[in-house]
Amino acid sequence: MSRFGPLEARGSTLVLGDAGGHHAELTASALVLREYREQPLPLDWSRVENVTLEVPETRFRVPGFATTVGLGILGAIFHDWNIGEDIENGILTVSLVDADPVVMPITRHHVGGYWTKSVRAASALLSRLVSDPQSRELLDSPERVVRLLATGR
Repeated sequence: MSRFGPLEARGSTLVLGDAGGHHAELTASALVLREYREQPLPLDWSRVENVTLEVPETRFRVPGFATTVGLGILGAIFHDWNIGEDIENGILTVSLVDADPVVMPITRHHVGGYWTKSVRAASALLSRLVSDPQSRELLDSPERVVRLLATGR
């Protein structure tokens, strides 16, 4: 399993968001929306007009590490280990050709924002998957997609 910001390669699937909560699976044939404990909603790419990802961003390159350490220190000082339990979700908006837009929460991997570069890369990937059907073949190798986005090559 490898991750770059909100994207995570989990086996043969590229996941947007935390797979343990609200997330979307990006497959070559469909965008599958998975709200926690609800039935998955597969949306064929031909129906998708636009996808917009909104998550908190930061310019700090390793926000997950920083917030974990920071919350650990605050928890020790205040003897409250529940600090940061309420993680505000991100939002994924999927505009469809033949229906009203679908707005779904996206569970984040950690408290705090994602590195801005990773959010921009995820957004650019979503745009490309919508506009260029041939690029969806990339989703057959999620680890490679994450590696390409992370290294910029």
